[in-house]
Amino acid sequence: MKRAALVTAALLAAVAVWIAVSLPPARISLPVPGDDPAIVPGAFHVHSKRSDGRSSPEEIAAAAARAGLKFVILTDHGDGTAKPMPPAYHQGVLYLDGVEVSTRGGHYVALGLPAAPYPLGGDPRDVIEDVHRLGGFGVVAHPDSPKDDLRWREWNEPFDAIELINLDSGWRTRVQEAGWGSLVKALGTYPIRPSETIGHLVGESAVALARWESLTRRRRVVALGGADAHAKVTLGDVDPGDNRFSLPIPSYEASFGTLTIHVRLDSPLTGDAEADTEALLPAIRGGRLYTALSAVAAPPFLEFTAANTQGSAQAGDELHAGGPVTLRVRTNAPGGFKTAVWRGQEVLSGDRTEQDFTIDAPADPAVYRVEVRGEGSRAPLWLLSNPIYVRGAMPTTMAPARPPARESKGLFDGREAGWSTETDPTSLAAFDVLRGTRVPELALRFGLATGDDTHQFVALGVVTPDGSGAYDRLTFEARAEKPMRVSVQLRAPVNPDYQERWERSVYLDQTDRAISVFFDDMMPIGTTQTYRPPLPNVRSIVFAIDRTNTQAGTSGRIWLRNVRLER
Repeated sequence: MKRAALVTAALLAAVAVWIAVSLPPARISLPVPGDDPAIVPGAFHVHSKRSDGRSSPEEIAAAAARAGLKFVILTDHGDGTAKPMPPAYHQGVLYLDGVEVSTRGGHYVALGLPAAPYPLGGDPRDVIEDVHRLGGFGVVAHPDSPKDDLRWREWNEPFDAIELINLDSGWRTRVQEAGWGSLVKALGTYPIRPSETIGHLVGESAVALARWESLTRRRRVVALGGADAHAKVTLGDVDPGDNRFSLPIPSYEASFGTLTIHVRLDSPLTGDAEADTEALLPAIRGGRLYTALSAVAAPPFLEFTAANTQGSAQAGDELHAGGPVTLRVRTNAPGGFKTAVWRGQEVLSGDRTEQDFTIDAPADPAVYRVEVRGEGSRAPLWLLSNPIYVRGAMPTTMAPARPPARESKGLFDGREAGWSTETDPTSLAAFDVLRGTRVPELALRFGLATGDDTHQFVALGVVTPDGSGAYDRLTFEARAEKPMRVSVQLRAPVNPDYQERWERSVYLDQTDRAISVFFDDMMPIGTTQTYRPPLPNVRSIVFAIDRTNTQAGTSGRIWLRNVRLER
């Protein structure tokens, strides 16, 4: 008995020593120069129990208050059709609503949206277009996620911002790289230094950083860090709000103490939720923020400005080129931390240890940013600014113009011949030919069935027995009873029982508009033998309404005219 007690005590002592040796450095407590109340700390990318998080918005705001934050941006998973919660204060923390939308090319967080008139989803380009149309601002979420369905893949699309650091993806990637031993060690140190433990696991993505830098040469792209906080790790598939089969780690408070964004406003928050939201979101949209790994040292402070003969600018702004540029950097970095000023891909000035310094830069157009790194072999990224864009007289950039069509082949001559509808077994569709209008029209009436099945669809199609190989686009005029998206599809049979499909989604509303869908813009639906549609083998063209952008139980009408193949 006595021997067993001694063995147990020795084991406990060994575990204690192992944990003590493994503990990450404690967070450094810092003073803030000037204590500027117009710089407000907060957390972006937070999930509540409305989707796959643990707690209510009010409980999350309380955790943020304990972590010293002033705002939290909730980003529960959805399709944008839910009416967003009005912004509100709880325990001195402003919480406001965004939505994380799943696209075929990764996840996209939308801020500042009203309720969308139809589900957002499908190709990333369509979701980005819809977010812009609705007046919102979009952020590429966890672009380097180790999960294929979450990782962003559409880098040529005009998204507004990118999440360069994501806590959830960061620790998962580190565990994959370093092995499960790093996770076991983290579980041992987490109860003692939770935020420091998470911060020790996280690193920035060199690939995402390089892509961001490349994009900023051509246009403004806001960079920020996302907590991606759920406050739980599930042990299986569970419904939203079901916490029974989950571990409550990392907690919201631990995540909020690890990674923060700091937004510079024109004036301090007032306590009026609506007014403060109207000040906060434009500042984020304008890139007037920096990201901090607060688990290393806090509260963090960074001020990055530039001036030349044309004026002055702060991080996130554009400055017209004109004469040499003077860059100024102010931080409260601890001794031993090193600041680097980057000019595009090159370090303009590195390993600076002063808290306040200036640098002279050439007059040429360039993009500048600041990084501050901590001490140690890993030299963790502590602070990251948004860029200052020094731009010259840039030529107007326009997408290459498609040549006008020279030939066309009509697919609708005012008769029903060749046209038909199809539906799933539970939905309804019918079409009429309207000849009393200036130009004959096809009028499709549709009704998707109710229920949870995601395969409801209706379609109006036309046969193309000779294929479409001689043409490069489909042109038509269309309108709808209410705003919606319609999937324009090419279908090529593989065998009598199966056909491959390629599609391009188009937006319709109550206004007649001329639309051209180019075949080389179409994307495969599912697995196809070729990435681009084999035009000579296409045997039908279809206008489909499905659950990607239409809710179950929706009914309505669309009108088509002057449907033709062109080249």
